[in-house]
Amino acid sequence: MSREDARDRVPGFRGRLVWAVQAFLILFAVWAMLNGTDGWITGLIAAALGSTATAWLAQGLPSRWNLLRLAAFTGYFLLESIRAGFDVAFRTLRPSMPVDPDFFDYEIRLPEGQPRTLLISIITLLPGTLSAELSSDGTHLVIHELTPGGRDAVAHLEDWIAWLFGLPDWSEHPLLGGPK
Repeated sequence: MSREDARDRVPGFRGRLVWAVQAFLILFAVWAMLNGTDGWITGLIAAALGSTATAWLAQGLPSRWNLLRLAAFTGYFLLESIRAGFDVAFRTLRPSMPVDPDFFDYEIRLPEGQPRTLLISIITLLPGTLSAELSSDGTHLVIHELTPGGRDAVAHLEDWIAWLFGLPDWSEHPLLGGPK
């Protein structure tokens, strides 16, 4: 069964259970990062409710996770988020820093579903970029950038996400060798 066929299938009980477990782990991890050990029971309840809603509303089969790739991607994501925060802070505190805002159209190469959704969600956390508008067919994204270089940053993020999901056209690690 190809990935496209799997995405189009309606998940059965097992598929919905995988959706629920994946959503629970992500939601509870985010809760723990934001709140530490304070209110962990509330975090468990919120994550359980969110994962139940995810499993109920999910379309298609969930993607499989590779925990080592997930850990590497999480490191990349955290470093880029911190870099983005410092970039914005420095530009706020030092108005003399260059700003050359622009919009550009980016053709999304990732398949529909979790990879594409993750890309669109995370672009805003890259230094100087913001997802502005998604085309009606979901294949083009208008992105706002503060300085030139946003297109390269988005392409690099797309490489990371493709590698994370183990997509066939991107089998190499984004830092050790780009996509084939």
